[in-house]
Amino acid sequence: MMNTALPSPSSPSTRQLRLGFYASWFMVSLVQAAGTELFDDEAYYWVYSRFLDWGYFDHPPMIAVLIKLGTAILPGELGLRFFIVLMGTATIALIEYLTQPKDIRLFFAIVLNMAVLQIGGIIAVPDIPLLFFTALFFIAYQAFEQKNTLIHALFLAIVIALLLYSKYHGILIIFFTILSNPSILIRWKSLLVILIAVGLFMPHVIWQILHGLPSINYHLFERLSPPYKPSFTADYLLGQLLLTGPLVGWLIIWTALKNRYANATEKAMYWSLIGTYMLFFLSSFRSRTEANWTILLMAPLIVLSYQYLSQNKNKARWIYRLLPYSIALVILVRVYMILDIQALPFMPKDEFHQNKEWAAAIKKKANGLPVVFTNSYQRASKYWFYAGDTSFSLNTHRYRRSNYNFWPMEEQLQERRVMVFGSMGAAAMKDSVQTSRMQLAAETTNDFVSYGAVQLDGGDLNMDEEGFVSVVLKLTYGNRQIMERSMAKHPEIFLIIYRSGKQDPMLLPTGRNIGHDSEYGHNFRLHLPPLEEKKYTIRWGLKGSFSEPTINSRTYALKRSITE
Repeated sequence: MMNTALPSPSSPSTRQLRLGFYASWFMVSLVQAAGTELFDDEAYYWVYSRFLDWGYFDHPPMIAVLIKLGTAILPGELGLRFFIVLMGTATIALIEYLTQPKDIRLFFAIVLNMAVLQIGGIIAVPDIPLLFFTALFFIAYQAFEQKNTLIHALFLAIVIALLLYSKYHGILIIFFTILSNPSILIRWKSLLVILIAVGLFMPHVIWQILHGLPSINYHLFERLSPPYKPSFTADYLLGQLLLTGPLVGWLIIWTALKNRYANATEKAMYWSLIGTYMLFFLSSFRSRTEANWTILLMAPLIVLSYQYLSQNKNKARWIYRLLPYSIALVILVRVYMILDIQALPFMPKDEFHQNKEWAAAIKKKANGLPVVFTNSYQRASKYWFYAGDTSFSLNTHRYRRSNYNFWPMEEQLQERRVMVFGSMGAAAMKDSVQTSRMQLAAETTNDFVSYGAVQLDGGDLNMDEEGFVSVVLKLTYGNRQIMERSMAKHPEIFLIIYRSGKQDPMLLPTGRNIGHDSEYGHNFRLHLPPLEEKKYTIRWGLKGSFSEPTINSRTYALKRSITE
């Protein structure tokens, strides 16, 4: 009879298989990283790295630090992605350590079936650092649970801080881990872990406070979403299957949830799976929920699904049966990403082709002038990376704020001759440029003025039966020079009212201007036009040389009093 026993995890054949797997994974990822042009957000995070700070409008600073380190030693896309490739490979090794697989072939087959780990493992966004430190968190938690020493408490605290510095979603893993084991909070060493982790994360908290809590306001309040559609929930559910698969996502999720956890660490993973999936499922009934928000669950999914499949060989056969097709799909996507070809007509947004040609066309059109993009921090960042020229994103009332509202580029462009490019809100522009990716409206401005760095801090407004609201606005500035320049130009304050559906925002001039007497704020009453709905979202804006005002406040509510 043929010997079907599995090789020992420490046998020479297993060591060779592991070495070959990780070496191949790393080298293929390097080639992919070097040969694929940047996704839009990667360019934005590259600009992050040029202004290292304890925080940014959208995310904590981990991704900026990793990009800064990579570009210091390697050029181009490879340098930008180098430490992400390292982390992506190391993440698999950490998950293997957590799994302790006796059948290493099954473990690798599960990993290779998850296309997101191969394709997404090279993309310089916060998701890979989040997944890396999620896996490391469970290792640190396991060691702390088993040994409960001061050194393990310190290790866990450091990992928690790094997890939160990667992406805010990391708080979900911490929360559901505590929920799975609430008695851990009565240990004094656990309290020490919390104190150290909070202390290490405090620089970011202080940055948020000093900048008006932009991340909290944006992620919780400022995201403007259209009214609920059933497709929001359907897209979320389908996205989870594709993210985990794409072909065996259903099997990996089902077996992970079906597995009976054997220890406190697996229980924490199970609770994290259930809790995170349910939280974002409920969130999908409120607004669009992006599939990649659950990327941190890839670690517990692999561990728990392996534990179940290793004991249920019949179901494990599907992992092997579908593996060739998963690999074939991944190869097709890899080749398409690397090839320098025109975007496919059925793809509404191709982010990784023709970027160099696109930037060159804009640079030629600008003919040496500084470049400003309207309503796109992504285009501004991508142009900067591929053209080598500093650019700026002017965020008007049709868009949202970004870290360009904090960076110094706006101040350096004031009263200069610039070329403005845009597609949203660009109907009044007199010129255009045809690029390899799209046609952009264009306009030369001889005396550029904008006020994105000025903040108008107010509160919710209540509209009385006669259509009046009482307004109290406080002005804040990034620095004294911006404050003095703004007062000297006397920009008019606009109220921006956002309506439901696809209706354009309403722009309401207030008749009030920032002046030398405005440093401490504005108090006035404003009459509003007839409004049909009971509640609206509002912001405040200031109009410069461009035809539309910038966004100069976080989101507030406008409530209309209705008498029955």
